[in-house]
Amino acid sequence: MWAVIKWTLWQRRWSRFWWCVGVVGLIVLTLALYPTIRDQAAQLNKSFGGLGKNTLALFGGTDFFSAIGYLNSQIIYFTLPLILSILGIGLGNSLIGREETETTLESLLARPISRSRLLVAKAWAGIADILFVTLIASVTTILLARLVNMGIPLGNIAAACFALFMLVLSFSSVAFLLAATGRGRAAALGIAVVYAFGGYIIGSLAATVHWLKTPSLIFPYHYYNTADILHGTFSWSSIVFFAAFSLGCGLLAWISFRRRDLG
Repeated sequence: MWAVIKWTLWQRRWSRFWWCVGVVGLIVLTLALYPTIRDQAAQLNKSFGGLGKNTLALFGGTDFFSAIGYLNSQIIYFTLPLILSILGIGLGNSLIGREETETTLESLLARPISRSRLLVAKAWAGIADILFVTLIASVTTILLARLVNMGIPLGNIAAACFALFMLVLSFSSVAFLLAATGRGRAAALGIAVVYAFGGYIIGSLAATVHWLKTPSLIFPYHYYNTADILHGTFSWSSIVFFAAFSLGCGLLAWISFRRRDLG
């Protein structure tokens, strides 16, 4: 099993490297603008105050230009989840789907490894890949936030980044489940993307559109309350949801993959 994990991580070494480069560059460019934004915060808040509540909700709230508001709206709530969800969904879809497309799955299973161990190995490799990129993004965000004197407790930023990792893992697990069921890679990818970004819209608007509150409960984004975390309110119930959701998808993937006809 360890050989499969190492080989999968080795295959993705350059992809992981360029993802890290891109994410770090984006964070640096965004946070480098904060001193200028801070100096014009009052004027900018007045300009953006006329936007509708629904529009503001899509970016994590109504406060965009305080230190917490800027970090949340520009990095933690929207940009990093968007970028890393693309990584996570694509990765979850390819861990098994790529082996099937390239007809290497049968040769892997011809070796002394069971379906269960193969699936678990692929899952751990995917988790490690997402964790590595998220960790690089988190460290960069913490260092830059300190460098530009945002004044946000670093522990709060770290907690928000941990919630980010769990959110991305949830989306990746949906794609992993769909790939394990044997659906075409394009179909699995499309369904996972619709679920993730449809959930973002529904979860963001649920605070202002009352009839969306109940449907939003089935989407991970409903539990992604990073503004509260940055203010120092950390909810373990949200993390429990993310963990249970990912484990549930993993269990369903295991059941489905074991029963599939791979011939």
